[in-house]
Amino acid sequence: MQIRPIQSRDQERVKELISGILSKEFQFGHSAYPYGDLDSIDKVYGGKREQFFVMGDDGEIAGTVGIKEESKKTAIIRRLFVNPSSRKKGFGGLLLDRALDFCKEKDYHEAVFHAATTMKSAIKLCRSRGFKETEKLVSGGIDIIKFVVTF
Repeated sequence: MQIRPIQSRDQERVKELISGILSKEFQFGHSAYPYGDLDSIDKVYGGKREQFFVMGDDGEIAGTVGIKEESKKTAIIRRLFVNPSSRKKGFGGLLLDRALDFCKEKDYHEAVFHAATTMKSAIKLCRSRGFKETEKLVSGGIDIIKFVVTF
């Protein structure tokens, strides 16, 4: 499996993967995490200090992660998803590590990740990478935890 920047040929499969996971595994899916960014990933994540990575082989997408610039010092890590058939292999950790390395390469001072309280695997992964819970938010009736890691 290789982690690489998204290519135009990946966009539809990425959208299907993420929207499928949200609708099947998280009842709040679309209300808390709208899909608008998935319609033009290359533009939404196209800034000089932004990127959207996919993990895959042979046209299959095993996972995704995006990095958005919130401010000169802060990046937001988004769309960290692993295909259900590719889970329990460490891919989520590899994707998050690549995102954090990108943040360091682009001289961010911190990275933020928001997770619904039901996203148990993502929460555990963030904590294992040094993220600290900084606040709890409510968005669309969903409890969201804001995690921050500093570099």
